[in-house]
Amino acid sequence: MKKVLLTLTILVGCYGLSFADFPAVKVYEKTAKSVVLIISKSKGTSSMIGAGSIISQSGIISTNAHVVIDKSTSRPYSKIRVYLKPDRVTGKFRKDLVHRHKAKIIAYDIDLDLAVLQAEDIPSGTGTIELADPDEIRIGEEAVAIGHPEQGGLWTLTYGRISGSIDDQNSIHGKNVFQTDASVNRGNSGGPLLDKRGYLIGINSNMARLGAGDLPITGVNFAVKSSVLKEWLRKNGITVAYGKAELSGGEKVRKAAVEVEMEKKPAIKEKAAPVKQPGPAAVKASPAKVSPAGPADNEKVRTPEVKKESSTQDKSRKPDTKPQERFQPHRKAYSYNALLKAVEEELEDMMEEMRFKINK
Repeated sequence: MKKVLLTLTILVGCYGLSFADFPAVKVYEKTAKSVVLIISKSKGTSSMIGAGSIISQSGIISTNAHVVIDKSTSRPYSKIRVYLKPDRVTGKFRKDLVHRHKAKIIAYDIDLDLAVLQAEDIPSGTGTIELADPDEIRIGEEAVAIGHPEQGGLWTLTYGRISGSIDDQNSIHGKNVFQTDASVNRGNSGGPLLDKRGYLIGINSNMARLGAGDLPITGVNFAVKSSVLKEWLRKNGITVAYGKAELSGGEKVRKAAVEVEMEKKPAIKEKAAPVKQPGPAAVKASPAKVSPAGPADNEKVRTPEVKKESSTQDKSRKPDTKPQERFQPHRKAYSYNALLKAVEEELEDMMEEMRFKINK
């Protein structure tokens, strides 16, 4: 009996040590200031709230396409603002949302659910988040997500593990994702999934919530791999290097900044015609309903400056049209009522100030 108890004690001790090894506090302190709150809005349409990661000192921010593309028009939101984390988050929006910066879309891809923004006047000391090489990440590795979950706090950290790896999710060529049980909700979209080095493993994109018979699903969330982001950025003229620190963390850690270079002005490319969403009957027959925390990821991509698709664009990517495998958008528009009200008032103040200056 004593032998059994001793064995259980050792196992529990080792299990606890495994979780204690993950430096969540240090990862948060290192990266949280490089995670932004994104609020997108167009006149007469609902707003969208999400997160993003600063990946260069020049103010380049990675996020999800559905955070900055208006589902109702399939076009970019007319107003996109990013907010930097304050030194102390209070939960009072007027105090927390003081570091506001305008941002514009450089490029986006609905199929991959990726977008990259250029923010104005980002302070040089804000810091950046480096990309992890996903080939180094094993199933079972611990990870944390930082974002702004609905009904939760701003710049919230949640903890979990890498649960699985899926290539060509929804039969979209090149959309490789990690599955994670780290808690992800609406408002986490576009934010980083981070390893113990504080490197970006993936961009939190969608989540499973209801299965067949409307039974709840928990702990099934997905993040687009950092390698997908890296390759997509390269095709849009932005070079990003993987971070150099060893994942094991020991004496061999080598610190090296991510190199981000604009090789040429990227162009947003016109995508294929949108695929019709399956109707209610198809949704009911689906074994799982998945909420992507934003607009559907198969809508037509348009931009203010549309150019013909280049020969380098991967044309083999085709959205899956099988109802049982499609991710379905949530039916209700996402909003933080109090947050949106505060931000809308702030935007109105800005517009009034601009009108005053023009008239003057």
